[in-house]
Amino acid sequence: MSLRFVTLYVLLQMVFLSTAGYANTTGYDVVTLKNGDIYNGTVAQPRFTLKTDYGVVSIPYARMARLLLGDDGEPDRITTHFGDRFSGELQERELTMLRVLDPTLPVAVEEIREIQFAHRTLRPKIYRAPDIVITQNDDNFSTRVISEELLMTSRDGLKITNSSDIQLLDVVSLNEGEDYLAQITSNDGEIVQGKFTQPAVTVETRFGSRLEIPFAHLSRLALRVNHSGKRTRFLSVLRVNPADLIQDSMRDGSLGPPMIAIGGGSFSRGDLQGDGDSDEKPPVKIRLAPFAIGIYEVTFREYDQFCDDTGRGKPDDQGWGRGSRPVVNVSWEDANAYAEWLSRRTGQRYRLPTDAEWEYAARGGTSSRFWWGNEVLPSRANCADCGSLWESEMSAPVGRFPPNPFGLHDTAGNIFEWVADCWRDNFSAETGNDTPAGDGECGKRVIRGGAWSFPVQEVRSANRWRDFPTRRSDDTCFRLVRELDD
Repeated sequence: MSLRFVTLYVLLQMVFLSTAGYANTTGYDVVTLKNGDIYNGTVAQPRFTLKTDYGVVSIPYARMARLLLGDDGEPDRITTHFGDRFSGELQERELTMLRVLDPTLPVAVEEIREIQFAHRTLRPKIYRAPDIVITQNDDNFSTRVISEELLMTSRDGLKITNSSDIQLLDVVSLNEGEDYLAQITSNDGEIVQGKFTQPAVTVETRFGSRLEIPFAHLSRLALRVNHSGKRTRFLSVLRVNPADLIQDSMRDGSLGPPMIAIGGGSFSRGDLQGDGDSDEKPPVKIRLAPFAIGIYEVTFREYDQFCDDTGRGKPDDQGWGRGSRPVVNVSWEDANAYAEWLSRRTGQRYRLPTDAEWEYAARGGTSSRFWWGNEVLPSRANCADCGSLWESEMSAPVGRFPPNPFGLHDTAGNIFEWVADCWRDNFSAETGNDTPAGDGECGKRVIRGGAWSFPVQEVRSANRWRDFPTRRSDDTCFRLVRELDD
């Protein structure tokens, strides 16, 4: 094939693909094969078709950000430039790479490991996709709910709910998807738990694909939260100033955990109500410098990326699922290794919070037992008697409960969190600054926040627990602090 013909063919394909939904390119697609070969060019495929558990999704080439082909029974995964995630089976079996100055390259899908697509300059278009779906297998995409009425059997009997009255719909799947429990949060704050009597909810994606999602496969449905045409990261009931949000880029272009910058100041640490444990006494005044802390506990998705990059073994998820669930079965040493890896990948300084930093962030500027007050309220946390869908069963995906006044999720319950400090029986030796207690080797490290299997007394903001730094458990994870420049 002559160079002139190849160049003409590439130009003709560019014209063809531009009519399929994009105006021009700002770079090259990168195709990585399973044998390690890497090719740069343009993938000549106008649309990518994925057969999911809920129907077929067809995504225009110009909206593609990443295609990851699964191995050993794992699904294929598509990420779009809007941030949508879909998993399933790619229907195209061969793709063609267009390469300037080189012959065109047909590649069998079975030979591809992943494709990173160049960002495209899109023609302006408004997508009516105000709702967000998260499934049990961690698909996450913007959509529009078609079903107008949802029928639920609650403790009070049959309840007919108009979808326009719903703010959030959470589902926990039990017995490997054979059964489930659901919770509706209405626009006026009413919370109802039960089970839907209809089999599925009908939605339409921003790309025009209509899907039937069984309730047993649904994890969360958030209605009327995506107000812009471009998909943004969904932070449920976000209360923070966007200027305080920090999300560092890694060397490969992927993003680190979202963080909130918190101003420093003084606060009283420990048991302020007089009914806490002895290790929370006496209360002590602490002064802290500004720092940033994770909005969520570190998730399996984030930790698995660390494992893939370093060859580290992935922790067991207890059969609860990975993705957006907080990573469990990680030791204090594992948490520090992740922080060091993230620091290298971003060029910023990440570490575990000190015990004082953690309590300051968890309280969110309050001095009550819990960040929401002194009394137990339903569906504020995941613990053994907190009235949540997951209590005494398993962890909840991050962000399923309202954030505290600082915008942090799950500082009460769900999973204990490692902090930097060595364990001490009380605060009598505290120096009044933010230096972690103890240095070097110590027998036990502090864990904070309570967990899904612990009673509500243990999810108080002042509550402290301890564990061996080498121990891994299904009730312990971590969130990170990012240090701020002076």
